[in-house]
Amino acid sequence: MSRFIFLFTIMLMLVIVGCDNNDAKVFAKKGRNLQIVYEQPVLVKKLLFSSGDSTALIQVDDPSTRIAAIKFTIVNQQINILKLRIDTESVFIGNGEKGIRIPALSPTENATSYDSSQDIEKFAPILWGEFEVEMGYQASGWIFFEVPTGLDLTTIWWRAADEIIGRF
Repeated sequence: MSRFIFLFTIMLMLVIVGCDNNDAKVFAKKGRNLQIVYEQPVLVKKLLFSSGDSTALIQVDDPSTRIAAIKFTIVNQQINILKLRIDTESVFIGNGEKGIRIPALSPTENATSYDSSQDIEKFAPILWGEFEVEMGYQASGWIFFEVPTGLDLTTIWWRAADEIIGRF
């Protein structure tokens, strides 16, 4: 009997260690009409993003801010055709405990040209603009936010086709 308990304990430990090998923390929140799946923010000073055939640069000039890049997946499980509009009014990030909300950063308005892509992290595709997601399908991409350095990011407010509050 003790041999069985020992083997069971070893196997259980291997399963626990094997399942805990995910680097990115992934969160999911279901609303009335859709489900959003999002990852922990990636904080950078500048980034490259792709939209169609073009690549552009976003960087912050203020030394007290960073760009928080968050990968989102929107899942439509209930509506025949879900019409979405992702803009500066539809997604916010911040700290819910402190009451700080920061709107999404428009990649088209804040993009600049760049000389070299050396040592700059690239994020593609972006999730921005107006589009439709049919039932049973999903759309994925990155949304960017300019956040103060040192702000503890705890909350996402989603207001595109649904009202969802998510926590990290």
